[in-house]
Amino acid sequence: MKKITLLCFVLCSTVSFAQKVDLDRFYFDVSFQNLPEELVPFEQRTYATTIITDGPISKQFESAKVLNNDLYISGWKKVAENPTITLVLNLADFYEAGTKVNTKIVEEKDKDGKVISSYPLYSITTTYSGRANGTQTSILQPKETPASVVVVDAPKPTNRFLKSTNQEAPKTENTNNHKTFNFSGDIAYTTKESRSLADVEKDEEQNRRTNFNVRLRQFVTDCIAKTNRRLNNQYGFVPTSYKEQLWIMDSKEEEGAIQKEAIEAVKLQFAGMKADQPIDKLAADLQPLIEYFESLKTKYTEDNKGSKKIRYSAYYNLGKIYLYLDQPEKAIKEGEGLIANDYDKKDGKNIIEEGTKLVEHFNKLQLRTRHNPSL
Repeated sequence: MKKITLLCFVLCSTVSFAQKVDLDRFYFDVSFQNLPEELVPFEQRTYATTIITDGPISKQFESAKVLNNDLYISGWKKVAENPTITLVLNLADFYEAGTKVNTKIVEEKDKDGKVISSYPLYSITTTYSGRANGTQTSILQPKETPASVVVVDAPKPTNRFLKSTNQEAPKTENTNNHKTFNFSGDIAYTTKESRSLADVEKDEEQNRRTNFNVRLRQFVTDCIAKTNRRLNNQYGFVPTSYKEQLWIMDSKEEEGAIQKEAIEAVKLQFAGMKADQPIDKLAADLQPLIEYFESLKTKYTEDNKGSKKIRYSAYYNLGKIYLYLDQPEKAIKEGEGLIANDYDKKDGKNIIEEGTKLVEHFNKLQLRTRHNPSL
């Protein structure tokens, strides 16, 4: 009788577990750098910029120094002498190239589709032309002294997954180049439509100077934005941050309580992540959490939906954690495990794709982190 009772208990527990396992999204903050196309040695990350203004642009911007302050390379230091990268942006001219009257015929129809009246609507399109060009000179000298960053240990928390932890900057290649670029182009502006051409012409004339100044500033802003994009895509360590998600088991049982504690540890640990600071300590402090998620893979081995969902959360969470710890090879293995687990294979493919791209970028730059110091 005892054996039968025990067997029934086991069967009932298995059936109950297999019926339903709920997973909730859990969000946490991550911070890292978008890496450049070309890696420059740490000590050589210095630059200087100059903006030249002429014509109407110089009248609106009396001091080019104000504009020059808007040019930057993330993670680099702007210097006055002996820069590695020198950039000169020439905002040469901006002028009204011409105007054109637009006429649109509007037809009014009855319920049968017959035209019962028509009238013209007028507007005026003004085209403005901007002229801008630049030169970018790079002079890189070989230096092999690695840079290091000192990290102050944070206070030890009480959470079981929050325990104790340093990092170095990478090597790079040398290159010399001189490049030119052109940002010249046109901007069009069209007035509101009106039945009266005279009213449109009057409005256009009254607002002519204002419209011109607005488009001029738009042109200057666009040129600076394009220049920054160009510089930072090639050389910058652009900081970025956003919310990422993990999956946590929604349960009042002991496992659910442990998961909530573990996930809270993720949130607290990653909250201290900085884009330009090393993450060695973070990786070490997350190790108990990583071991916990690893244990779920072998703890829940049944081939039912509930077990698959728990294993899915373990593989998924580990894959995401490894990606943001700059360990893409490990993330790829978790993605492969997600696919083999046969529950939402798409997430596994996405993690593998992200990890593969990161590996390729690391290999290209001979770099192993997206958390590099700023000069």
